[in-house]
Amino acid sequence: MNTHRDRKRVKKPRIELTDQDLEHLAGIRAPLSVPALARRAGLPYMQVYNIVHGRVKSISDRHYRLLFGQAPPPRKPKRVDGAAFRAMVDLWLFLNDDLTRSDLSREFEEGAPPKKADLRIFSGQVRTVPPRLERLMRKKFSDAGVDGHQLDRWLDELDTLPSVGRIPYRRIRPILRFIRDELGVHPTAMLHQSVERYESGMLKSVSRDTFNRAMTLKHRTEKAIALGKNREIEKLREDVCGGKSGYSLYLEVEEELTFLCRYAQKSAKSYLGRSMWTYQTGKARRIADWRAQKILQDCDRFIRETPALSLACLPRSQRAMRVRMLLDVLVARTTQLLSEQEGLVFEKKILRPSHARGEYTNQKHGFTRFDMAPGILGMKKKAFDLMVAKNCEIFRSVGRYTKRWYLSDLYLKELSEKEFFDLISKKYERMAISLNRSMGVDACLH
Repeated sequence: MNTHRDRKRVKKPRIELTDQDLEHLAGIRAPLSVPALARRAGLPYMQVYNIVHGRVKSISDRHYRLLFGQAPPPRKPKRVDGAAFRAMVDLWLFLNDDLTRSDLSREFEEGAPPKKADLRIFSGQVRTVPPRLERLMRKKFSDAGVDGHQLDRWLDELDTLPSVGRIPYRRIRPILRFIRDELGVHPTAMLHQSVERYESGMLKSVSRDTFNRAMTLKHRTEKAIALGKNREIEKLREDVCGGKSGYSLYLEVEEELTFLCRYAQKSAKSYLGRSMWTYQTGKARRIADWRAQKILQDCDRFIRETPALSLACLPRSQRAMRVRMLLDVLVARTTQLLSEQEGLVFEKKILRPSHARGEYTNQKHGFTRFDMAPGILGMKKKAFDLMVAKNCEIFRSVGRYTKRWYLSDLYLKELSEKEFFDLISKKYERMAISLNRSMGVDACLH
């Protein structure tokens, strides 16, 4: 007996009333008045009156059976009870300490415009959720190698753990000490209240969000220390403690200023109003925004006016920008070569399926809706449409049509792992950008 599922899914989804339901109800009540229908069904008069006149969009499963005298026909619910979804979220966060509910929310809304994460679906303040979210969580576990039976067993075990939403203070204490020692951030800033309340035993646990935020900061700090990125460490400190209005971190322009002093023979004091020693010894950490802006502008101007400078001597920000420019030229040339006859033959070779058609239509591998495939391959939709339009015969052979087109998950996985597929992807990304927006694409799978 699966106690977890029994406990988490006690409530059935509400039944949305369709036009067919209302026509059926009109036939049932033809010989009856609304009061008589309400008495026969055992429902309040006003509820039945509003249902009959189309003012109610959905009713419960029990009320549907009482009113229509039969079970509701099977239909895809627009929203389901969110208890199972929230249990899977708690388990996922329990297994992945470096993630937060906000991270999951942004992942669920991939492709949508940036907005503040709606955390009410996680807290239960919004009781129901779209079925899509529950499927996404099950897919995350499936992709991690956790099948349905194992997932249900883990969820049952999670129920036995005390207060999964709270983390004992002893677990976060060494993390706070590490952040204090390496970043100079006081634990109170992470806890948003006096750390003495925890040290004295008055408070014994922290929220999971606080714990996850501290873990994420610890991992980012360790990475910055390992790579020797002092600028990143300072930015991490600013993220927690906040910056100072009208001022920028000196480390954000240190490389540009050193470059100007060395190659343009500029004086650091003319930019800073004091010597670099004050900043190098840590006695000052910020400079006025207008000073930082002047350093960046003069650095950019000097590089433009001195084309003989080697790439290695440039500040990292300028070096990265010029490397991107060089890569753009290489991508443009590669796109040109791939558009020639030999390149088209090479493209067909890369996109050609590795298995027989029967393997791609096998249900065990699963299918992805056509309009969701670009995200899996890391491509923009227009670029993907162009690629499909130019290789219709290949994508038809690995697709399935049931009212809309689906592509085999096996083929998408195989394609994303193929060597040189990134070249084909970049070719169509560039083609999509260069196409006139008013021109249509003959996408044969729509």
